[in-house]
Amino acid sequence: MSVLRNIVMIMGVIAALMVGGVGAASAQTQVEPAAGAQAVVEEDAVDAAAACPARLTAKMCKLYKAMLSKSTSGKYKWDSIGCYRQDSLPYHPEGRACDLVYGKIGKKATGDNLADGNKMKNWLVKNHAKYKLDHVIWQGRIYSARTNWSTSGRPQSCSGVTDCHRDHVHVAVQR
Repeated sequence: MSVLRNIVMIMGVIAALMVGGVGAASAQTQVEPAAGAQAVVEEDAVDAAAACPARLTAKMCKLYKAMLSKSTSGKYKWDSIGCYRQDSLPYHPEGRACDLVYGKIGKKATGDNLADGNKMKNWLVKNHAKYKLDHVIWQGRIYSARTNWSTSGRPQSCSGVTDCHRDHVHVAVQR
């Protein structure tokens, strides 16, 4: 059963991250950081005018804006983002999670993509209380209250690049 769950999850992530897919009424939104954004951003600066992807909770929207600010300041650049989507777990369908893709979905992040993903993961873990995070997953490791938000996290039981979050940082906020 876990193999089927993994296949469904991977298919959901891939579908959620595709641009211009079938179904114009889809609530999934692709957002890419703006090129050439302001070079210096305060640690807590957030672009309040930035639009959030569809169907995010207020907490996730606040976090999204903070992550976007970090990304556009050139510190933690992601290549694409997927948030609301159907899934067997509650985080994405409830609008409480986003996947920040570093590079291409299905291809393990390396070089600058890996470095940027590591920076984003570290920033998220550092700011978990401020943004009321439930968990962060990156490079096959889960960071949460269960791990005391340690910088080493705990191993994730998974297989494959996307299932093991080796191509994207997954972040979810609390209810």
